[in-house]
Amino acid sequence: MIDPRRLRVLRALATSGSVAGAAASLHLSPPAVSQQLRVLEREVGAELLDRSGRQVTLTAAGRLLVAHAERIAAQLRQAEAELAELTGRVAGPVRIAAFQSVMAVLVAPALRRLAQTHPAIRPSVVERYGPPALAALRRGDLDIVLTEYDTAAAQPQLEGLRLRRLFVDPYRLIVPPDWPAGLASVADLAGRPWVAGPPDTACDHALRRLAAEAGIPLAIEDVCVEFPSVLALVAAGRGAAVVPSSTVDTSVRVTPASIGGRQVGAYVRAGNRHPDPATRSTLDILSETAAR
Repeated sequence: MIDPRRLRVLRALATSGSVAGAAASLHLSPPAVSQQLRVLEREVGAELLDRSGRQVTLTAAGRLLVAHAERIAAQLRQAEAELAELTGRVAGPVRIAAFQSVMAVLVAPALRRLAQTHPAIRPSVVERYGPPALAALRRGDLDIVLTEYDTAAAQPQLEGLRLRRLFVDPYRLIVPPDWPAGLASVADLAGRPWVAGPPDTACDHALRRLAAEAGIPLAIEDVCVEFPSVLALVAAGRGAAVVPSSTVDTSVRVTPASIGGRQVGAYVRAGNRHPDPATRSTLDILSETAAR
């Protein structure tokens, strides 16, 4: 008999395109993924993977099983939805991908409220962002993916996904506390160094937009993934930065510049059967928490 858990591993491989990608999405080691796939091949008595090339690809038998795995996942989601309608009790797991700067202001208070209002929902959170999280959402390994984008940009339109906007987090222009007090705008900072976020993040887009609007070149000395690191370097005098207001502390000086904000939102899968009742209830709690 085919083990459906191993079908999930095969499905993850098909979605990610590699053993390493499947391992990352399932929180397993690559050897563990390879072992599960070999056991599955013994169970079905057929080769599911073509290992002759530099990249592992699916055989015809592998593609057939992946199609069945997709249908099984959809049937399980439909069963959960019908059971919730029958019993009036919303229950089940909800897997959420979030990023560091929304954990304290949004995710943690929302999960506290969810535990009070829907105790049968079992949320789990993974710190993941960007394309890897969206790929996991598309293949059904995640149910909600939190995201951000610069409000000056168009709302992202991603095939197969639906975005619910949660809240706008205004940007703040911050500078080291010992810099001159007259520095009040991006234009005033011409020739001074900057601490930036990674490419394609909301704050990186905002910084480059603001520099272009002010007509100044950017001298980016440091690049940090997390905002506590940005604040620490700004406080140490390494440069100025653009950060969301929810992340600012007293270690830096905030200028009075009005420079827009980032939109925080939540992606779910689109379609008539999505999201399931547990995911929809969790999304509603996130929206209520954001509104507060």
